[in-house]
Amino acid sequence: MKVFIVADIEGVAGVTRPTQCQQGNTEYEGARGLMEGEVNAAIEGALLAGATRIVVADSHGTMGNLRADNIHPAAELVQGKPREFSMAQGIETDHFDAVAFIGLHSPASVKGVLAHTINGRAFHRVELNGKVVGESDLYAAFAAEHGTPLVLTSGDDCFSQWVSKRHPEVEAVCVKTMHSTVSAQSLSPQTARKLLREAMEKTLSRPLPSVTPHFTAPFSIRLTTTRPVLADGFAMLPGIVQEEAQVVSFTCDDMGGVIRTLGALSLYSGSLL
Repeated sequence: MKVFIVADIEGVAGVTRPTQCQQGNTEYEGARGLMEGEVNAAIEGALLAGATRIVVADSHGTMGNLRADNIHPAAELVQGKPREFSMAQGIETDHFDAVAFIGLHSPASVKGVLAHTINGRAFHRVELNGKVVGESDLYAAFAAEHGTPLVLTSGDDCFSQWVSKRHPEVEAVCVKTMHSTVSAQSLSPQTARKLLREAMEKTLSRPLPSVTPHFTAPFSIRLTTTRPVLADGFAMLPGIVQEEAQVVSFTCDDMGGVIRTLGALSLYSGSLL
């Protein structure tokens, strides 16, 4: 059994503030350790369920958060950016039996601790075929395109509710309860890891869910930016249409194209802000 793990930081127990998520801040070192702890717990659970190959995609910020020496030796580690398929880079190269999202968060414009979609400074709201989506929706759709079902997620209570409504078959582990965008009541790291380890083992030990695409091609993206200048700049690129002062749209035939385009726009936004 081959398992792919997407690892983010905002949904980790004990992480509530932007400074914890940004390299260069003193709080970041502690937060990356909490992230590593939850990732290792998920790896351990997968091994207990009989996983023979585990690939972890470091998927926060610079995508260089997980220290290789601190990650379980049974896992392979994908790091660095830019990456063509960003948070899911690698899932397209082999057939994985399951994908899990550890430490994720609610979409931009939706309630949740440190909620955003791909780039909080540039993307205010992302819609796919008329529905608001977050990273979990985009990468679950990309995984489904490659025949891999989403089986487990972890994050705050708002994110868990978001996932459960859209993927009722998925094990959604809640490790903290939101009080505000930058405040939460978290489980202890030890308790959160125990829950993740047990949930991963349980979900991989039972029959895995069938792959159920929640979106069908063509894939139409409507992106609301945080500032008009971003939409102005994005519309200069081929295939990007500016609909309103802060809204652009584009269409792709596959989810890989959606992921590539959003990733490129995120990178490009750095020159416009």
